[in-house]
Amino acid sequence: MAGRTHVVGAGVAGLAAALAVTRAGGAAVLYEAAPQAGGRCRTIRSPGGFAHDNGTHILFTANRRALGLLDDVGARHGWIEPEPDGVPIYDAMNDRLARVGLSPWSWLKPELRPDGMTLREFGRFARLALPFGERPLASRVRGSATRRNLVEPLAVAILNTPIETASSRRFGMALRRLARPGAARLLVARSGLSEDLIEPALATLRARGAVLRTGRRLKAVVWQDRSGTRLVFGDGTVPIAPEDQVILALPPSEIARLLPGLAVPEGYEPILNVHFRHPGPRLPRFVGLLGTTAQWALVRSDHVSVTVSAASRAIEEPEDGLTALIWSEVAPALAALGIGADRQRPPQARLVKERRATIRQSAGPLAQPPLRPLHNVALAGDWLGTLPATIESAVLAGERAALPGGGRIRRSLSRSVARVGAKVSS
Repeated sequence: MAGRTHVVGAGVAGLAAALAVTRAGGAAVLYEAAPQAGGRCRTIRSPGGFAHDNGTHILFTANRRALGLLDDVGARHGWIEPEPDGVPIYDAMNDRLARVGLSPWSWLKPELRPDGMTLREFGRFARLALPFGERPLASRVRGSATRRNLVEPLAVAILNTPIETASSRRFGMALRRLARPGAARLLVARSGLSEDLIEPALATLRARGAVLRTGRRLKAVVWQDRSGTRLVFGDGTVPIAPEDQVILALPPSEIARLLPGLAVPEGYEPILNVHFRHPGPRLPRFVGLLGTTAQWALVRSDHVSVTVSAASRAIEEPEDGLTALIWSEVAPALAALGIGADRQRPPQARLVKERRATIRQSAGPLAQPPLRPLHNVALAGDWLGTLPATIESAVLAGERAALPGGGRIRRSLSRSVARVGAKVSS
């Protein structure tokens, strides 16, 4: 691979792109605006020694490209299945803990079937996976006995979008992947996202000669004749040689700022995580939550991470009251798992708000820019493509951007991009 690849953004998509480039023998330089790599998939370490991931990110065994990345960097062993006998689901309405299989194949065992999963309901659920039509998911599950305890929590977890507006097409794509035998096993990082994903990726890139430059926010891309010529950072300019390529592994808002005129998604959904400093078992545990503010919790040896997806309402609540409420709701679930927890006395907690955690994945057309808006500039990110915005889609997008030709290329820019390009390069 001739030339050098400049990867802007060292989240999962950027790391996947750089790994693909260096795996093919190319040279890569990564630029990251934050002090560290990882984007949304990183471990946060406070001065007081309280370390936790920014969120409870999981993988399914259906995520083949993400698992392939882990194999590439020698980190696959760090991802374990916390609940091999079925995911515990705690229902606050009746104070009951039940185990539910995430694969339709597991429902051959009555003890792993979701409540209400009759033969008729299975037919309704299976039709959600068919690649026909597009409308809000809620309209397809009206009156379903499994809406509350299966479809809605699964859809919110995958799409981070309220079921009333969520895309039935994107949800169906996820279901088709999970339906493969052995594809619905749930995996979590044994020690944490930085230790079991980001650090091994960076170590592999260093061994291949790649360079990471942090604290480098891209201010502008200068181009001429539909090719990028310079990357302008706050502390200097990086020339783009004729044989080089650039991969912008950035959120859609940044792409809109750098390349005005491109169509990008404009709606976002937040995620809220609360991390409670509380002792737990030696190995991670995972529990789904019904009838509570949060949808699931990941329990580690020294803390409990609780996630509220599609959190547009919760994220505006006062922090102290919200933290106390979430603890009071999750403590009974922990007790049902055999983990002692006093619901009246919340432990030390840290609340992490991500107001633009993912794009809003509603039904209907989703704005998508060309994957290669300039001859030598490609885009990457979990928000590109037709899959739900997940770690898997981030890896796929990063690897696709690194391919010769960058995937599907549109030869012409929009008129507004061309006008701005001429102005910037003059």
